[in-house]
Amino acid sequence: MSDWHEAYRRRYKEAKERGVSFFPYAVVKDVFMALLVLCALSYLAIHFGAGLEDVADPTDTTYNPRPEWYFLFMFQALKAFPGNLEPLAAVILPGVVVTLLFFLPFLDRGPKRHPFDRPLITGLGVLGLLMVSYLTYAGAKAPLLNPVVERDPVVESGARLYRDLNCAYCHRIGRKGGGVGPELDRVAPQETEEWLIKHFRDPRSVTPGSTMPQLHLLDDEVKALAAYMKSLGGGEPYSPEAPKLFAANCAVCHKIGKEGGEVGPDLSLIGSARDKAYIRRYVTDPALVNPSSAMPNFKDQLTGTQIEDIARYLSSLGR
Repeated sequence: MSDWHEAYRRRYKEAKERGVSFFPYAVVKDVFMALLVLCALSYLAIHFGAGLEDVADPTDTTYNPRPEWYFLFMFQALKAFPGNLEPLAAVILPGVVVTLLFFLPFLDRGPKRHPFDRPLITGLGVLGLLMVSYLTYAGAKAPLLNPVVERDPVVESGARLYRDLNCAYCHRIGRKGGGVGPELDRVAPQETEEWLIKHFRDPRSVTPGSTMPQLHLLDDEVKALAAYMKSLGGGEPYSPEAPKLFAANCAVCHKIGKEGGEVGPDLSLIGSARDKAYIRRYVTDPALVNPSSAMPNFKDQLTGTQIEDIARYLSSLGR
């Protein structure tokens, strides 16, 4: 070790005598490259911006959360450590890896630096990269938890207006917001669209003594806000595929309206008697809810997202 270290010192001294000083020559190069990177990042930030999504909406039950691509491996790894084991994958194991990387220069002080001369360290590094790459790919391909539902652009516009006007200071939606005015998801869906439009144009004309200020909105804005209010009481939305899934898997035995079989009960008004959670459990495995049920389970025939979609569709019937 001492012979190698001495040879290294000698080569370093010879290279330093042949070269130039670190300051200012090397420093100028570093500063120049740093400025180039800063200019490139500034250009991208000004002209393209960050790919941010809409402000979080507590009433949106169709959103499928996904982390950024560089966190997908962690997102996927957490699935192998459910419940109380999550801290192991989220904190302890990453902490151990970072600690080992920190101490690696002190633990491996050998003179050889070529990757093929260090099979253990190189192998562990390649294995780690392969694991992260696989988990990232698996996380990107992981199935969605909620059915993909196309949102009405008018309703979306109304939701943005609700946020921009700071209506949550006085009103609640989903038990979030102020308590000055009524809870909108309980009250607004019961009113007609015409009443809501009149109310937003001049609150005191339809509700004498109302403390709500006049908003001075454009006609399109009033209609969008009314459409958003009406959407709050519609239950959790389902995709256009939900009725097709019901027709393909359930209509042989069950009827909705005048369409379907009569082996099982009529489901035309099921939403007035059962909620989505109950229907989802029943479709997944009927025997767990009703041991005497003759209905087969669908947990091996449909994906969790498809069962969720059917449960939302059925729970909306008869409301």
